[in-house]
Amino acid sequence: MIKREPASDISLSPRQSQLLELLIEGKSNKEISSELKIEPGTVKQHLFVLFRKLGVNSRAKAVIAAAQIMKSSAADSVKTKSSSATNNSVNAAPKLIAKMEEVYSWRLVTAVAVSIAELSDLNPAMISRRDQFFKALRTTVEHLVEALDGQVSFLPGGGSLIWFGHPRAHLDDADRALYVAQYLQSWSDQYQKTYLSSSDKGKSSTSLIGIGVASHTEVVSEKATDLFGAESFRKASILGRHAKSLNMPLSDLLTKKIASISSPWMEIQSKEGKKELAVKDVGSIAVIAPSTAVLPDMSTRWGGFPFLSNAFDGINSGLAQWLAVESWPAAGACSLIDAIGNCAATKNFQILRLRTPGSYRRDQTLTGFAAQIELQFGDFVSSSDKIYPSQGERIAGLLAEISKVGPLTVLVYGLRAFEALKAVIGEAGIDRLASRQVFIVAAHLQDTGSPQISVRLLGPKPNSAPFSRVFNLQMPAVDALPEGIRVDLRASLDSLSPVAKELVLRAANHLETPILSILSSMKEPHHKEQACIQELTNSGLIAPSPGKGFEFRDLSTALAIKHLCVPLGDEVSNTAQISS
Repeated sequence: MIKREPASDISLSPRQSQLLELLIEGKSNKEISSELKIEPGTVKQHLFVLFRKLGVNSRAKAVIAAAQIMKSSAADSVKTKSSSATNNSVNAAPKLIAKMEEVYSWRLVTAVAVSIAELSDLNPAMISRRDQFFKALRTTVEHLVEALDGQVSFLPGGGSLIWFGHPRAHLDDADRALYVAQYLQSWSDQYQKTYLSSSDKGKSSTSLIGIGVASHTEVVSEKATDLFGAESFRKASILGRHAKSLNMPLSDLLTKKIASISSPWMEIQSKEGKKELAVKDVGSIAVIAPSTAVLPDMSTRWGGFPFLSNAFDGINSGLAQWLAVESWPAAGACSLIDAIGNCAATKNFQILRLRTPGSYRRDQTLTGFAAQIELQFGDFVSSSDKIYPSQGERIAGLLAEISKVGPLTVLVYGLRAFEALKAVIGEAGIDRLASRQVFIVAAHLQDTGSPQISVRLLGPKPNSAPFSRVFNLQMPAVDALPEGIRVDLRASLDSLSPVAKELVLRAANHLETPILSILSSMKEPHHKEQACIQELTNSGLIAPSPGKGFEFRDLSTALAIKHLCVPLGDEVSNTAQISS
């Protein structure tokens, strides 16, 4: 716990506020020095004073303290606005409400509903065991959600609703939800075998929980952090109730369509012999098989993966291999990474899936990757007693140790997953893995060019591979999701800083106005303007125009971004006036 004075008593200079913002973004001293155009020694001096003012002694604690300050400041701001609105005229209230709710957006939300089996025997011993199970289940759910960058709402009675896609979207939200469903089902079955007596087992042939997964496009407030009344919640809850008797998770067909490769599926037949089984108010459903089942082989869809023979030859000789999957649109990379992982599984490779968080802060990525390794290789991690100089080197060390048991394929998902993993483990971690049987396959967004997908084989050291081999592939056809939602663009928008996101949304709605003119009208400091343009260029959303300035990558990207956001306009003002 960080002990400090209340946020209102801490006064930060403009320079200290800038430093704090950059610290929260995970910037190093060198990056801060470059961005603020000051000497590295000056950065250290500023940080020393800032740490003393915050009452902390490390960067990590400073970030936590900053989050607390911002939370307190936001709360104070809301109180101040509320007080001001009360003292001013009634006509001021509608404007305030309209400003807070002026933009809604389309999102693809995938929900996981955990339904609890009813307790038939109400004796003290059974109630005690039930309560212990609820506590353990809640802890497990919280750990999963934190590791996979999701959201959760706990329900009365012990159940829970977990969802991905809001307020942060990822390229692989449906895949994350499926993993949660598989993990919780396996965990619950093991808990039932381990902690319930034989007499208790005989009284109930059903699982302690039922798990349903459903996806749906939702229109939600851009500024909301919670999600209420979502259609995906309703469908997942219905499937969760039906899944209890089956003792296997159930999914709707949209989720299966989105994440058909990353998970094994089972076909079930109705009593009438029909292959597709339907549930009322949900439609056709599918059964999610255990993670130990055989994954689908999709190699023929990608021409048989001729480039993998080179990678496997290198791994068999004892050298790690890095493979960057370069794609635009970004969503195509997920399908290819899944297919490569499934192919590696047929060759008896161990499979580790790492899913990068929506934020590119290094500390969050470190925490998320470490937690995911623990979830997938928990027994191995708990038995390791080696001490590493940093968390990044610990992650690389664990991967190296796991590869001693058998060749390991690490699949890393995210818009810039390739760079994220390199930054997390550092040069020391790359060197540690170089002589291990490790195959790292990671997504790397293409900055420029038309829709395309390729793989770049970089050998054991990706930072020093001057003769990398590039293989161009045929981009598979991707079916449009309901409402024409582009998941990759939704994830791209959510990964942007507030300034960059505001700029790109304004530009999408005013295509006739130059992007730099819109940026100037936002009245941001010069260093933020430069960082904003650099961020949007790196994201692949904009590119230098043939003349002067910048423009959207292509018209379809601009129109798709415009389609994702739904401005309510005068309707909000009218609604606000009625409610006031």
